[in-house]
This record gives sequence, C-alpha cells and structure tokens, in this order.
Amino acid sequence: MPEKPLRIVLVGAGTLQGKALNEELAASAFAATDLHLIDDEEALGKLVAAGDEATFIQPIEPDSFDGCDFTFFACSRELTQTHWRQALRAGSRIIDLSGELEGAPGVPVCAPWIQNNPASVPDLQTRAVVSAHPVALLLALLVARGGRVAPVETLWATLLQPASEYGHEALEELHRQSASLLSFQPVQTEVFGAQTAFTLAVSFGVEGRVELGKSAGNIGRHYAGIVAAGSPFPALQVVQAPVFHGHALSVAMEFSQPVASDALARVLAGRYVHIVADPNAFPSNVQAVEEEEMQVLVRPVFEDAETSGKRETRRFWLWIVADNLKLAARNAIACAAELNRLRPRGGVQ
Repeated sequence: MPEKPLRIVLVGAGTLQGKALNEELAASAFAATDLHLIDDEEALGKLVAAGDEATFIQPIEPDSFDGCDFTFFACSRELTQTHWRQALRAGSRIIDLSGELEGAPGVPVCAPWIQNNPASVPDLQTRAVVSAHPVALLLALLVARGGRVAPVETLWATLLQPASEYGHEALEELHRQSASLLSFQPVQTEVFGAQTAFTLAVSFGVEGRVELGKSAGNIGRHYAGIVAAGSPFPALQVVQAPVFHGHALSVAMEFSQPVASDALARVLAGRYVHIVADPNAFPSNVQAVEEEEMQVLVRPVFEDAETSGKRETRRFWLWIVADNLKLAARNAIACAAELNRLRPRGGVQ
C-alpha cells in the first residue's frame, strides 16, 4: 500500500516569509504533500499559488492541525505563541521561523547544512525546532568552510538589513517614506520609529517596532548554537539600509596563518555558495533576489606595502549578498527534511 502524502500546515501564508516558504516547498521534495495555507484574519481569502494550483488562505480553526505531520510557523511570534501547542497536541512536528520557541526545552536552533554543534542536531525525541537565522547560517557556513585552509581567529561583520525582514508593513512604510520625501511631505514612522528612506541607521526611536540591537542578538545566539566549539564569535553591527529586499554583508575574516586567496575561494565554494570570480565585480542585494545561492566576493587584505606583492595573507574581506527570505525558507525546509528522516514509520513487527 503506498504511503499517504504528508500533510503540511503553513501558518502565516500571507506574510512575506510565508509566501517565500510556499514557493520553496513547491520546488522541494515536499512538492507532492497535502499543503494547507492558513493565517490570521488579515490574510483571509487571499488567492495564492500552492504548487501548480491556486488556493485561498484559510482561517485558523480548532481542527486546522488535525492529522498534520509538519507545521511551519512563518508568522508573528504572537501567532506562534497562540497556536504552537495546538499543533503539538495534534502530533505535528514544528518548524518555527518566528523565533518564539527559541530557548524552550528540547527545541534546538537547527541548521542541517552545517551540523557542527551536537546541540543543534535533532534526534528521535525532537518535536520542534527553531530554523536558524539566515545570517547566522551563512556566517557559520563560511567559518566552517574557511577553517579548512587555516583556523579562523577573528570575524567582523556589518549587515545591511532590508525592510523585508519586518514584513509587508515595513515595505509599505519604506515606500511611503520615499514618496513623501520626494514630494516634500512628512513621513510616516509607525514601523521604524524614524526615517529610514534614503538613510542608513544603527538604531531607531522607541516609538517604532524595529530593534536593530535585538536583531544582532538573535543572529549571535543562533550562530553560537550552530557552530563548532572553538569557532570565533563575530563582532556584528546591524545597519538598517533603505532597501526593500536582500541581505548584504561586509565580513572581515582573519586566519591564524597566511593563506592564498584562491585557496580560500576554493574551500568556500560549493553548495549554497557561489564565488564571484571577477575581483572588480560587486554583486548587489538586487542581484541576489530569487537566487538559490549566496554570492561571495573574496578580497585579500595586505597589512602594508611590503606584503602587498605576496600571494598569501591572513586577512580577507568578504562581500556577501543573499535573498534573505529564500535562504530562511530553504533552511526551514531542510529542518523539516531532517525531522522527516527521524520520524517513526510503520509499527513494531
């Protein structure tokens, strides 16, 4: 008898992250599953694509999670807090992209592409995981691969964060601010708490809902939860950039001994990472949108004029761009695949 399709529930189907996750599920090994798209009242009735078909986003009902194998929470922390226990009681495995379950007993921060930290690897008892933040994921991946040529001693990173990290309302506010400033009108600041259009900022007023320090803390915790013991902890600065979508990072990496630039590029390249070969090319966050891989430009840093002619150095700048929503969605699906691999099947004979 053929095994029945997995039943998957996506909570937050109307959010930016939910839409990205829906698209990635349709292109993944879960494409043939029985997918149910649900959300809160604001998103109800929206027509969205689910694989090759169109469907409406449904309300969250008392029986929404019955018979569900996996539940993705790509919604607000508040909505996750309201419904995750309901999903768990229904027997579902949970993949949390909201961060609400971080720190809960038996709920690891999960990044299946790395698995260098035993604490982040699900086991047979794991019923829920928090999907690792995409910036923590890409930094951990680069440190793990870079360590193949020499130990990484220090790591600095500046993240240029897009408005899409904070959902539809942030995108709309950035758009309205841009239009208002160009027409010499006052700007609305309900989400950011201050002007973000045409501005780079490292903090905002308390009136808004965006906390860049909190974003840096989330990334740091997730990074620490997925890297191998002894890995350097990044000095991270989060800058809110006046862009709609796509992460851009300037990363400085210092090794314990000199390494060749081409050797570093070779070990960094591989699945999920595309090395930009042209040293004069600087891929932008716009170019990263809808790309499957993060794009990385490797540039050596020589300490003085005497060493600039040498082939090896200890210091490198990495310029990295990635589709923030797609990267988060792909990691969440990898988490589900790992939980599915561990899921009991059949009965004891």
